[in-house]
Amino acid sequence: MKSEEATTFWRQFFAAADRMREIGSSDYEQLLVNMTFNQLRMIKIVYLLNREFPEGVTLKVLAESLSITPAAASEMVDALVRKDMLRRDHNPQDRRAVAISLAPTSRRKFQECEQTFDRLTAGFFAELSQAEKEAFEATMTKFREYIFAHCGKEE
Repeated sequence: MKSEEATTFWRQFFAAADRMREIGSSDYEQLLVNMTFNQLRMIKIVYLLNREFPEGVTLKVLAESLSITPAAASEMVDALVRKDMLRRDHNPQDRRAVAISLAPTSRRKFQECEQTFDRLTAGFFAELSQAEKEAFEATMTKFREYIFAHCGKEE
C-alpha cells in the first residue's frame, strides 16, 4: 500500500470511529457530568470487567486493571457510589471482600449505547452481501490483530 493510500484509509477509518464516538457520547452524556477522567475510566473498566465477573469485580482486580493502589481504587469507588454510578456489595464468594459493579443508571446508559452501535452496525451489514460481510469481518479481524501485535498491547 502506498503512503497516500494508507493515509486515505486511516483518515476514513478515524472519521467513522469519531462519528460513532460522537453518537455514543450523546447516549451517555449524563454520565459525563461532574466526573473526572479517571472516574470515567474506572466506570468503563468496571463495565468491561463485569463481563468476566458478572457478580462484581474485586477491588484488587479493579486496582490492578487501572494500575493504581487498592486504597486509591477504594477511594474512587466510594466517590462513584456516592454519585450512584457504581455499587459496592459483599462478594458472594468471600464475605470479607467487596464486589464492585455498575449501578442501574450506569448499566442502562452503557446498554443504550451498545444498542445504538448494534443498530448502526446492523444497518450497515444489511446493505452488504454475505460475501462482503465475511470479507469485511475477516479484514477487520486481521487489522485489529495487526494493530495489537505491533502496538505492544494485548486485548
